[in-house]
Amino acid sequence: MRKITDKELDQLESFIGYGKKNAKIIFMGLEEGGGGFENIKKRIKYIESIEKNEYILFDCRDFHINVLKIHDLHKEYSKNVKFQPVWRFMSYLMLRLEGRTATEIKKKNKILLRDYQNNKLGTVSDCGKTLLTEIYPIPCKNYKTWGTAKECYKNIIPQYESKSIYRKKVLEKRIKIFNSIINSNEFGARAIICYGKSSWNVFKKFFQHFNVHFSTVKNCPSCEIGILNKKVKIFLTPFFGNGQMSYKKLDIIKDEILLT
Repeated sequence: MRKITDKELDQLESFIGYGKKNAKIIFMGLEEGGGGFENIKKRIKYIESIEKNEYILFDCRDFHINVLKIHDLHKEYSKNVKFQPVWRFMSYLMLRLEGRTATEIKKKNKILLRDYQNNKLGTVSDCGKTLLTEIYPIPCKNYKTWGTAKECYKNIIPQYESKSIYRKKVLEKRIKIFNSIINSNEFGARAIICYGKSSWNVFKKFFQHFNVHFSTVKNCPSCEIGILNKKVKIFLTPFFGNGQMSYKKLDIIKDEILLT
């Protein structure tokens, strides 16, 4: 079995996410789900094929259709798109920020939501306003597993013997990467949404390096807010899915983002 080279590992760890570096809204999770040997090999091959600068960004639609060969989350006609639960909530918030009413978004087979997920969420194209990123850049089956249940990454990524070693070392790199992005002329985010309450301790540790401190969001005790560089609002929210987040809570977050 071929091992990942140091250069390839550096490319994997330089992957920022899906979308734009100058996104207006950044959605930050802990770690992308899925993974496996084939996924890793496809990512490396895709990185080699795209135009890249210092950091690596994918187009969500293009990557899932043309690389992972997942065809139900993106379609030629948006009305046939299957919802990915996390993306559905992201799309709802973006539509609300664009001025769409909750009633508009929810009617007619939720076509506005399906269209946003299909064509705009995490895109590098001109219509894109989002960046979908993670604290830890290499996808795994779950929080504890270094790889998947059947495939341990130490067999192809010998640079890390365990997930705990990987996380400790890669966290330092991610902090440096995001510090560079945040302080670049391209950075223009109004808000960063960190979703997943079980991961709040990791998010708080991450943003401690940027002198961000959190307090409860008014009218939404299950969410917290902090301020980055006196202007960018950082939100800690429940996970986008599994019944933990609601459209009502996202409406409160929307109001906080728009509040000057």
